[in-house]
Amino acid sequence: MVLLAILIFLPAGMITLQLVLDLDALLGIWGYSLYKFFFIVPPLIYCRRSGIGILRDIFKLRHWRRCLWPALGLGGLAIVLFAGVYGLLGDRLVDKELIAAKIGEQFSVGAATVFLIAPVTIFANSLLEEFFYRGFAFGLLVKKNRRLGYLLPAVAFTGQHLLFIHHWLTPFPLALAVAGLFLLALVLQRIYEQADSLVAPWIIHVLGDVAMMGIAVTLLR
Repeated sequence: MVLLAILIFLPAGMITLQLVLDLDALLGIWGYSLYKFFFIVPPLIYCRRSGIGILRDIFKLRHWRRCLWPALGLGGLAIVLFAGVYGLLGDRLVDKELIAAKIGEQFSVGAATVFLIAPVTIFANSLLEEFFYRGFAFGLLVKKNRRLGYLLPAVAFTGQHLLFIHHWLTPFPLALAVAGLFLLALVLQRIYEQADSLVAPWIIHVLGDVAMMGIAVTLLR
C-alpha cells in the first residue's frame, strides 16, 4: 500500500520539479508534459508485476453502459456551474487578462491555436487522468483501505491542478478552486465505484473540460 501511495503522488512531484526548474521554458510543450510519463509508465509496471489487467481491472469496459445517464447529468451540471460562476462572478473573482497571459505563457497556446489543443485536452488528457486517478489510484487503493482510497487520490488530483493555477488566483478564488477540485474528485471516484467502469467518470470529466476550454477560448479572444 505504501508503494501505491507513493506512485499516486509522483505526477504532482514531477510537476513541482518542472516548475522549479522552469522546464517548460527550456523544453516547451515537452517540458510541460513530462509529468504525464508518471501517469502511464509506473502504473503499467505496477499492474504488470501485480497481475492486474488494465482493460479488465481498471477500464472495465464490459460495464460501459452503467451510470451513463447520471454521468451525462452530472457533466451537464458541471458545464452549467462552470459557465454560470464564470459569467456571473468572473470579473469579481479573477483577473482575466492575467489568466489569459498565464495560459498563453504556461501552455503555449493562443487564440489561433486553442482549437487545436482543445480536442487533446478534452478527450485524451481527461482519459489519461481518469485512468490514473480513478482507475489506478482510487480503484486499487480503495480495496486496501477505503478511507485512504477516497482521500489520497482526491488530494493528489486537487494538488496537481493547483500547482498549475495557484499563481493565477487570489486567496478566495483559490479556496473555491481547492474545494471544487476536491469535491469533483470525490464525485468521480464515487461514480467509478458505482459504475464499475471508467467510462462514466470520463464522460463527466470530458464535459467539465468542455466548459473549461470554452472559458479559455473567451479569455484568449
